[in-house]
Amino acid sequence: MSQNEVNRQRAFTALLRNPVLDRRVHPEIWSLVRVHHGTLSEWFSNRLGYRLVVTDSAARLFRSPVDGTVLAPRRFAAPSRRVLVLAILAAAAAEDAEDITTTQDLSDRVRALSAHENVSLAPHVPDQFAERRLFVQAVRLLVTLGALRPTGRTGEEQHEGWTHRRDAIGGAYEVNRELLLRMVDPVALRAALGETAAETSHDDATRFRLMRRLVELPVLLHEDLTEAERTYFSHQRRRLLAWCAEMTGWRAEQRREGVALISEDEADTDLPFPAVRAADFATLMVLDELVRTHAIDAIITESAIAAAAEEVRARHHKAMTNELREGTALESTARELLTALDLLRPAENGPGWRLTAVAARFRDPKIVSVTRRLDEEVMG
Repeated sequence: MSQNEVNRQRAFTALLRNPVLDRRVHPEIWSLVRVHHGTLSEWFSNRLGYRLVVTDSAARLFRSPVDGTVLAPRRFAAPSRRVLVLAILAAAAAEDAEDITTTQDLSDRVRALSAHENVSLAPHVPDQFAERRLFVQAVRLLVTLGALRPTGRTGEEQHEGWTHRRDAIGGAYEVNRELLLRMVDPVALRAALGETAAETSHDDATRFRLMRRLVELPVLLHEDLTEAERTYFSHQRRRLLAWCAEMTGWRAEQRREGVALISEDEADTDLPFPAVRAADFATLMVLDELVRTHAIDAIITESAIAAAAEEVRARHHKAMTNELREGTALESTARELLTALDLLRPAENGPGWRLTAVAARFRDPKIVSVTRRLDEEVMG
């Protein structure tokens, strides 16, 4: 494979990870996107039904819905709904702010905006500590998206200072108006509201859904496909998997239950598993316990997950952090992570959960001792 092909794949997978790319924040990837703009746009448009917009200073990938649905990985430890609401309000407020703004200025503007009679939202109340803490998370989210650029002194100390009222203005930020405008554009908004003018053909829609499952989700499971999708995939499997390899460089692992794209670089996935940290080790052990005691697709109750977590706590007591030893923390962490990985799904009819076929891939893990310390206390 030529270096040109490798660079094109790097640009493609980078846009999947970061659908908003800023020239100043991502200079290396930005140059690759500019060089391969034409091919990338064709890939996204004709193979996935996405729209790539590249300007002189930013790139934005719009994941347009198909039949009103957007396929994307389940978020692990996703921001709360309130944080997302505050981030949207802060983005709207930033558009009218000065070129340099602060946490306090944005908070004041959001408070006024949320109190408007035409805004049917809970008002922003910065006098409350919990609300200030959530607002700081909302500002961090806009920084991650490139809509706000930190200037001068930044860091957790500043965030904590404003949250606890020890800092009058909080962080200082340069407003990136182009990325603010690119977060949502008229075409994407109409599509999200189901007001798209042009209809997607049946074959195009089927192809888009299959390709999105392959490159966006942990695995394409045959059980999740409609009869039409199964037929299309059986006829076009070779072509679709060749496209995936060309765009990503990832290896297709084909099994009876479905197909997964496997990357050798953990940076290519939004949620590497198992990572070398206590939460992942404990979750892997809970999963192994569930796989050994329950059949794939069998209904698993909350009490069964709790029993598996208790067994893991007892068997690997020294590997647990203080947080994982308390109350229901272990089962909650394991359930959330396994759900995000699509290894555990809510039951379709009634309470409980079920293991997906992919869970068997993690059966009987080999445990080795790890002595180095990472962001958590790691023991396995």
